[in-house]
Amino acid sequence: MFYLYFHCAGPGEILIDREGAEVLDLIEARDRARDLARVFVEKAYGTRDFSDWHVYVSDEDDEEMLLIPFSEIMPTIH
Repeated sequence: MFYLYFHCAGPGEILIDREGAEVLDLIEARDRARDLARVFVEKAYGTRDFSDWHVYVSDEDDEEMLLIPFSEIMPTIH
């Protein structure tokens, strides 16, 4: 088990996760980070550009565990 924090950051803005969450492994952490990014994009659909945002997943010592770009979950236009 890991206790990790899921911060969101974009140009000129950082949203700090002060609570964190317990996850089983980095796969679960990645899925949680992608879900978090998806919520941001869906709630602001069409009103905000999240293409340069990412979820910074860190441990209790603020060591980077994962960096997930919002672009991974954003819809693509064909």
